[in-house]
Amino acid sequence: MTSSADQHSQDQITELETRITFLEDTVDTLNQELATLSADFRVAKEALKMVYAKLENLQSGDGGIRNPADEPPPPHY
Repeated sequence: MTSSADQHSQDQITELETRITFLEDTVDTLNQELATLSADFRVAKEALKMVYAKLENLQSGDGGIRNPADEPPPPHY
């Protein structure tokens, strides 16, 4: 009877070791994905900061876009 019980215990240990291996692989994969998403987020955040800065420049009038009414008339007038 101990042989059967020992075999059952060994099978359970093998099953647990297999599950742990799959879980470790899943954690590694998720960690890599998280690192990639984090890098993408940083890039997107910097791009958004640049867009906000350009929008503020346009709203304050420093964006290089002038009101046509403020321009002098062309030379042929």
